[in-house]
Amino acid sequence: MTVQSFRLLAAAVACLLLSACAEQEEHRVAKLLDAQPTPASFKVCYGNSCRLHGHVSLTPEQWQQVRAVFEPPPADALAERRAVEQAIAVMERFTGAQTGTSEDAPGMGVHLNPDSQLDCIDESTNSTSYLRMMAKDGLIHFHDVGFPAHRFVLSAWGPSNTATMRETASGKRYAVESYFRANGEPAYVLPLDMWIEGWTPEDGDPPRT
Repeated sequence: MTVQSFRLLAAAVACLLLSACAEQEEHRVAKLLDAQPTPASFKVCYGNSCRLHGHVSLTPEQWQQVRAVFEPPPADALAERRAVEQAIAVMERFTGAQTGTSEDAPGMGVHLNPDSQLDCIDESTNSTSYLRMMAKDGLIHFHDVGFPAHRFVLSAWGPSNTATMRETASGKRYAVESYFRANGEPAYVLPLDMWIEGWTPEDGDPPRT
C-alpha cells in the first residue's frame, strides 16, 4: 500500500468514526429531551451536560409574550426563522429567572458558579423544548422541529450540539444556535450544513436566508 493510499484509507476511517460518534451523541442528547413540554410545566437543563434540571412554569401572560413575537404571523419561512431567533431570547429570560441562570455567558463562559452556566448540550436540549412548545401552540407553520444535531470540529470550539428545524417546503435543515450568545439574547438560525462545517460567530453573522 502506498503512503497516499494509506492516508486516504485513514481519512475514510476517521470520517466513519466521527459519523458514528455524532450519531451516538445525537441519540444520547435526544434522551434528555422533555417528552411533553408545556408552557405551564417543562424541564430545563443547566450546569453543563444537563447535570442539573429545573422545572419551569410560565404564566399565561408570560407565554403571551412569546406568542406576541409571532404577531402578525410571519408571511414566509424566512420571517418565521427571524421570529424564532427572538422567541428563544424571550424564553431564556423567563427560564433564567426561575433557574438562576440569567447570567449564563456566551459559550462555556467564565463563572465562579458553574451551576448557573449552560453548555451546548443544555442549550440545544432547552431550545428544542422551546421550539416544540411553539410548534404545538401553532406558532410555527413553515418548519418542523427536529432533534438536536452534533458536530466535531476542533477549529470551531470543539464538539458541539444545536437545536434544529426543517423548512417544510424545501426540506432544508437549520441550526437554532443559542450556545454562542448570553442568556436572553436572540439565537442564531443558520443553515445546518454551514453549522456542521464549523461556523462560529468569529466567522461573522450567518446569511439571512
